[in-house]
Amino acid sequence: MTMNDHRPTTTIDFFGMYLAHDACMRDLIRLTAAVAEGRLSEPSVRIGWETFRRQLDRHHSTEDAALWPRVRAAVTDPADLAILDDMEAEHEGLEELLTKVEAGIATSSGGLWLRSCVDALAAALDTHFTHEEQVALPLIDRTVGGPGWAAFGAEMRKRNGLRAVTEYLPWALDDAPAEAQAKMLNFLPSPIRALYHYVLKPRYARPRRGWQ
Repeated sequence: MTMNDHRPTTTIDFFGMYLAHDACMRDLIRLTAAVAEGRLSEPSVRIGWETFRRQLDRHHSTEDAALWPRVRAAVTDPADLAILDDMEAEHEGLEELLTKVEAGIATSSGGLWLRSCVDALAAALDTHFTHEEQVALPLIDRTVGGPGWAAFGAEMRKRNGLRAVTEYLPWALDDAPAEAQAKMLNFLPSPIRALYHYVLKPRYARPRRGWQ
C-alpha cells in the first residue's frame, strides 16, 4: 500500500480529501503491523481500528449522500456518469471487505486469513482512492466547481456535527507531515487551534499510544 504522490492539478484545493485519504492508508499500515505482531487484543489497536472505521464510514456515506448526487445532477456524458457509478460500486465492495476484517478483529482471529483480508482491504482502498483522485476529483472540478465543492463541505459539516470534527481533526493530523498540519491548523481560528493542541490532540493520543 502506498500514498498517492501523483495527484492531478485542479482549480479546487482538495487538500482535506487528500488528508483523509492519507490518514486512512496510515491506519491500515498500522493495522497490518498489529495483525502481524499479534496485538489485536490490545485496547489501543481496537480503538485505532474503530476510529478508522468510523472515519471511513463518515467519509464515504457523506460522499454517497451529498457529493456524488450533486455531481450526477450536473453531468450528462455517459463516460462521466460511469465514473460516478464506479465510485458508488467501489464503496459497496469496500464495505464487504471491511465487514470481513471487522469480524476477524472482533474475535481476535489473527493468522493468515485475517492478514489476507487486511491486505485485500488495503489494496482495494488504495485503488479506490487513486481512482477517485485521478478521475472523480477532476470531474468535480470541471462540473460543480468551487461553489459545488463548498456546498458539499457545508453539508458534510452539518451532517457530521461538531462532535465528529473534534475526533476528525486529531485523527487526520496524526502523523501527518508538518506542512500539512500547519496548513490545516491555519484554516482554524486561534481558539480552535488552542483547543486542538491542549485538549483534542492529547485526548485523542492517550488511548491510542500502542496504535500510534
